[in-house]
Amino acid sequence: MKSIGEIEEDLANKAEPILGFKPSSKIKRGPIGIIISIICIAIVLVELNRSGVI
Repeated sequence: MKSIGEIEEDLANKAEPILGFKPSSKIKRGPIGIIISIICIAIVLVELNRSGVI
């Protein structure tokens, strides 16, 4: 069974040709990653509220 780090590395290698750069876990843990996470959570909450789940 692969570790989470190995899985992240495989996904980053597959995404590199599409994105044009290799995403790294450093971005996710930095301030940019935190902002992206907050935006994603807000979108999810809005969609759940709109669908009547919340």
